[in-house]
Amino acid sequence: MKKKALYAGFILLVLVIVIYIGIRSGDFPASIHAILNMPARFAVLSVCSMFCALSMEALSLGSALKAQGLHLPFRRLYATCLLGAFYSYITPGASGGQPMQVYQFHKWRLPIGQATASLTIHFHCFQGMLLVFDVVLFAVYRRFVLDELGPNLPFLIVGFVFNIGLLAVSLMIAFYQRPVRWLLRKVANLMRRFKIGNPDALENAMGGMADGFYTGMKRLVANRAEVVRQILIASCRVVFLMSVMYFIYLGLGLREASYGKILTMGCMQYTSAAYTPLPGASGAQEGVFGLYFAGMLPNALLLSGLLAWRFVTYYLVLIVGFVVTTAMGMRHTSVEEAEAEVANEVEQERETSEKLQG
Repeated sequence: MKKKALYAGFILLVLVIVIYIGIRSGDFPASIHAILNMPARFAVLSVCSMFCALSMEALSLGSALKAQGLHLPFRRLYATCLLGAFYSYITPGASGGQPMQVYQFHKWRLPIGQATASLTIHFHCFQGMLLVFDVVLFAVYRRFVLDELGPNLPFLIVGFVFNIGLLAVSLMIAFYQRPVRWLLRKVANLMRRFKIGNPDALENAMGGMADGFYTGMKRLVANRAEVVRQILIASCRVVFLMSVMYFIYLGLGLREASYGKILTMGCMQYTSAAYTPLPGASGAQEGVFGLYFAGMLPNALLLSGLLAWRFVTYYLVLIVGFVVTTAMGMRHTSVEEAEAEVANEVEQERETSEKLQG
């Protein structure tokens, strides 16, 4: 609970700082006025785009589970996505989202290995398609990007390289068992050396989870139709996610930039800030947004666009995710508790399997 309170305090602090800067600059009243006078249709379209992006994530997970012979109703898949978004937004580097989703799948009695494989292939396809969008859009709008970013281009380069590295490491973990097994042995040996916890239980539990995970990944990758389906869904998710800013842009009465340019800057901004190890990338998202969209949102409209975009893509999802998390009885469950319960369940399954084989 202390960690959650600390993260929540940090998120609110960033919001207060942004508003304070706006007030000090004299843009705050005009910014709020612009947001309040935004045509309702554009506000609705921006919100719908955000929740359609979450729908794409639910479709991706459902499709991956179905390809492994598993099924979960769409409403549960969507609730799991909101649960993951909530914990991703309140934990550093979005580290809590996937463990809590795995835990929820475990509560619904889905095999942990296959559920983790479904989450992983979704992550790989989304991350990969975001990078593809970056490359294609940069090629198409190269002059525009260079003019808009100017001296801020290194932020994009660092973000792009980091995301490629993250995807490469994740793919290695997903498809090559030897490095993971080696890492598990090293961690277990360190625990034995310093007499921390139960290293044998950890190694057995994580090894059992890895068996199911690798089986699921091999089955998914061997299904070419499923891979294509995952890529198409991930592409739709990128488009929906970046369309939020386009509708806000139109709602603020601006028409100078085309949809392609807004999409381009949105992808670049997401790539540049998403890797920041802060809850919801708070602070970094606002800062990069201000740098990247300064030339497209004049005067007070920059703060208007930032507040509206951040509310739709972050605070609104955080609120809805909190409601869903509470309704699912997860509000008082920490990431550490969820991970421990999942590991214990995997160990029990492994022991049962060994007894049956014996």
